[in-house]
Amino acid sequence: MAKDPEAAASARYPHEQLEKCISCGSDLVSAVLFQRFRVCPFCRFHYTVSAVQRIEFLVDPRTFRETNESLVPLDPLSFADRVPYKERIAEAQRVTGLTEAVITGTGHIGGVEAVLAVLDYGFMGGSIGSAVGEKITKAAEMSAHRRLPFVLVASGGAPRIQEGVLALMQMPKMAVALRRLGKKGIPFISILSSPTTGHLLAASMSMADIVFAEPGAIIGFAPKRLAEEATKDGKTPQEFQTADFYLAHGMIDAIVDRRRLKQQMALALDLLGFKYRLTIANRSRLRNVERPAAPAWERVQLARHEQRPTARDYIERIVSNFVELHGDRIYGDDPVVVTGIGYLAGEAVMVIGQDRGKKEESGQHHEGYIYPEGFRKARRAMRLAAKFRLPLITFVDTKGAYPGLAAEERGLAGAFGLMVADMAELPTPVLTAIIGEGGSEGALAFSVADRILMMENAIYTPMSPEAAALILYRDSSRANQVAASLKLTADDCVELGIVDGVVPEPEEGAHTNIAEAARQLERLLVQSLLDVQMTFTRTLLRNRAKKFRKIGSYGTLFEVALASEADKAQESFVNSVQDVVDRVLGREPDPHRRARKREDAKRR
Repeated sequence: MAKDPEAAASARYPHEQLEKCISCGSDLVSAVLFQRFRVCPFCRFHYTVSAVQRIEFLVDPRTFRETNESLVPLDPLSFADRVPYKERIAEAQRVTGLTEAVITGTGHIGGVEAVLAVLDYGFMGGSIGSAVGEKITKAAEMSAHRRLPFVLVASGGAPRIQEGVLALMQMPKMAVALRRLGKKGIPFISILSSPTTGHLLAASMSMADIVFAEPGAIIGFAPKRLAEEATKDGKTPQEFQTADFYLAHGMIDAIVDRRRLKQQMALALDLLGFKYRLTIANRSRLRNVERPAAPAWERVQLARHEQRPTARDYIERIVSNFVELHGDRIYGDDPVVVTGIGYLAGEAVMVIGQDRGKKEESGQHHEGYIYPEGFRKARRAMRLAAKFRLPLITFVDTKGAYPGLAAEERGLAGAFGLMVADMAELPTPVLTAIIGEGGSEGALAFSVADRILMMENAIYTPMSPEAAALILYRDSSRANQVAASLKLTADDCVELGIVDGVVPEPEEGAHTNIAEAARQLERLLVQSLLDVQMTFTRTLLRNRAKKFRKIGSYGTLFEVALASEADKAQESFVNSVQDVVDRVLGREPDPHRRARKREDAKRR
């Protein structure tokens, strides 16, 4: 590592001596933020910094210990163009003060020890040669051996042309080591700085658990010029190959300002490595309290109330230190599906919520419908929950899956089916809270859970009452008549064995007192988590399978219906016998006897 980091960095990054911002022209001489983080305090432009400086920004003081410093680049192909490869290496070493384009080592980030691999774009554009690939691979292997989180700070990433196919072969070598981290449940977080391309981008997109990017970072697998040439009309969007472009297309989780990056990293590492579990001496199972009955159509109206709390409202009040994750890493980032990690009653949990948005946001949230990328985004969060043994909490509030052409083109049916199958076999506790409108497949895919809670005024239905009325009566205005027949209320779902508990709401609905509604929901979520989380994984999966196996089978609905008919037959037989006895004894039959017996049966 360079003996004088500031001098070495200044030699490679001359703009650090600028008096004016190259982006907005503001004065930088007295700007503390620029001197400390190389960020313009006025336009937030993030200047390129060296690997040494990045370590200073991220790692707790005096905790970094470099590893594999002796690994240096060679010239295996005796490559020469206008400047011999050996001379290029020597020049890069002189300018940066580094032996190679990556620094690896261990250090603490916010008190959490981690293994780091930090690229320096100043060293031959951060390109990947044999020594770089070896150092990153060794760092990942150390991470796996010591079971420490792995942090990759990417800058550059293209194969080093001077090492030919040997440089190309570094990708599979690194991939094998990085994949091993996933199999061992070790966190891998990647930070994309400007520019990030090639192998480092591929490793981050395919294997990192969480991907952060700096504002304004240039990100792209292939050089922009090649991408434009490969495009038919040669035109690409203005924001093409930027951090914003990748966030909008679901490829990264968040864009984080350099000043907040250490704090965000420390929180993410803490959440993914959190080992505490809730315990209590006397766990009590969910108990439902009696509530005043209300017409089904009234429940429907309350479930759809424009001011009804959304998933984000509950997450903000129930889950602390929430770190939101974005995108499905394939196509896009569905705003209706919210995913992230946070603390529930002090325990780290994975959260997936369906956020229909408020009335003024309904257009941005697809009117509450879920697209295929929303299901894939949720599946990605589920895989992280399984990998790090985090309990999964889902909040359900959707009209259903989007039925349009765009959804079909992007594989709606497959995305839905895979999510149902994955959730059924997720090896970690799963809790679901139906907080509003639980519509058809969109709700079902998020509700294959060990415990299902339902807000008092929420609904759960295979189709909307309006759609059912249109099918049955060819008149959607008769939805209020159909609502009761659909058995869509919380009380109906408890009676049918679909829901395990009902969460009380304020008297006139959750929207009248969101804080109270959140308090009640949090209380029952914690109680449910206590009830299931100490169960062995094999037993948990077996119980979950049994739970859904018996819903709607002859073991539940049929038995209930059969028992009801048997009770009626028995009552009729007893009454007939009693009438015969009355006639034999010469007594007048009691006309109120049957009514009294029915009341006695109800009380029992």
